Amino acid sequence: MLVILSLVFIVSVTGQVDQHATTETKKLYNRLRTLARNENQILFGMQEATLQGVEGGHTPYIMNRRHDGVEGWIYGDYMVDQKYPDELCDVKRLTGSFPAIIGFDLYDLKDYQLKTTTYLGRKAYERGEVIAIVMHHANPITGGSPWIKNDKGDIKKTIKRLLPGGESHWKWNQILDKIASWAHGFKDAKGTHIPVIFRFLHELNGGWFYWGLNNAVGNTEEELKEFYRYTVKYLRDTKGVHQFLYAFSPDKFTDQADYLKTYPGDNYVDILGMDYYYTGVWDTKDKLQKSIRDVVILAESRNKIPALTETGYMNNKINQFPNFWTDYVLDVVKRQPTTKRLAYIHAWTNQCFDNAEHSCLIWVPYKGHPGATSFVNTFYKDPITIFGDKLPNFYH
Repeated sequence: MLVILSLVFIVSVTGQVDQHATTETKKLYNRLRTLARNENQILFGMQEATLQGVEGGHTPYIMNRRHDGVEGWIYGDYMVDQKYPDELCDVKRLTGSFPAIIGFDLYDLKDYQLKTTTYLGRKAYERGEVIAIVMHHANPITGGSPWIKNDKGDIKKTIKRLLPGGESHWKWNQILDKIASWAHGFKDAKGTHIPVIFRFLHELNGGWFYWGLNNAVGNTEEELKEFYRYTVKYLRDTKGVHQFLYAFSPDKFTDQADYLKTYPGDNYVDILGMDYYYTGVWDTKDKLQKSIRDVVILAESRNKIPALTETGYMNNKINQFPNFWTDYVLDVVKRQPTTKRLAYIHAWTNQCFDNAEHSCLIWVPYKGHPGATSFVNTFYKDPITIFGDKLPNFYH
């Protein structure tokens, strides 16, 4: 009986990892957690929804990305100087509403990248939306791509070399110092720090990033866990960043034990997420359902927030499956009470490239897309999905 009581006590006190988090960040955590326990509400988010898109482009946006009779666009950093509104958004032009969560990428922390992220992030926060951050930073040792297939440098044991005691540890500290500096300046008009979901080292169980597993880098599970823990402690305790909710999001996994292989521990994670992309017939709805259920169970047992942190259909297959978001995502989520207890579902970036083919990556239907009507009528209008126009007050 004493053992059982102790376990119950541990579960009851496990929660937000930063006990000195700002008031707004604590409120965001508690309200996201409460929303996740509600089987009738799930937020919809999209990466870089106001930074770039594939339809409706016009000046002063960066263009030259015309495809299929429509114009792609990018919000240029020069537009920040003009205080130009973030009016374009594929989801908003289609549904009339911004996503509830808007994601941004710190990339290599260059000034122009942080400039647009800060400006557009503030705009989203002013509307009451949630800000989620990832970081596809170049390998700090080689300077090469985060995708190891594109890096010709010495990527061996990258994470071990960046950990305390490694010869390049100082390089990771420099990056964290820049993140902290940006976070300290990420405030609203009243000087209040804007809360952020910080989802770093995403898909760390996959083999494509230098922070991944089972690839030429040779990282170990323990090294990745320690790297995650070190990053949280350095930002939170050394640099005094108190506006972050820390999200853990591996790629596909087989079961709960597999999910936890790179889990850094309850003291370092606020949001238990997962990235699940359909890539072919072998990625089934049943597998997604089971994975969501596992994440929800693991999160709830720790008093944490469960989320589907990235999803979609690879290789523009949404063009062939116009009902994708309803048939392959929402209907799966709604199968069981457990799988409905997610805080949010997050889509990736609609983007077009300035190349000869004017090729694009499409994750969410845009105005005029074959899946547009279905997305509006059966996904956006479904009572369970929450977009920016129906957001509760998360911060006040």
